[in-house]
Amino acid sequence: MTPEHALAALESQADPDRAAQMRAYHKIDRPYLGLSNETCNALAAEWRKTLPLEDRLALADALWQTNIFEARITAAKLLVKARIRPEDDSTWQLIQSWLPEFDSWAIADAVAMAGQRRLTADPARLDTVETWTSSD
Repeated sequence: MTPEHALAALESQADPDRAAQMRAYHKIDRPYLGLSNETCNALAAEWRKTLPLEDRLALADALWQTNIFEARITAAKLLVKARIRPEDDSTWQLIQSWLPEFDSWAIADAVAMAGQRRLTADPARLDTVETWTSSD
């Protein structure tokens, strides 16, 4: 699964009318495709099953970099997995790299679900999270 194929899969289900409603609701100037959460969930679940971790991380980051609302949601959902083997810091580092770009509660919530799994896997990471509470 290349980033181009993943983006094409997302774009193939675009709903321009719903995208316009989402743009008005979220009030953030970025591209919207008008996809439901269920659509993003289904695609992410399918890709999680077939992609090894390294490829999943690369795809998640590539989708994030598009700045498309649903691509960012799907990127986060690619990392929502209770057990990631091996449990190294690569997934946690990717999640942290996205933090400065949080400008939407919906995107932040999606990423938080992925982060929650990484905190459960290694509770020592809470020391890092604690520093975020004083961030500007």
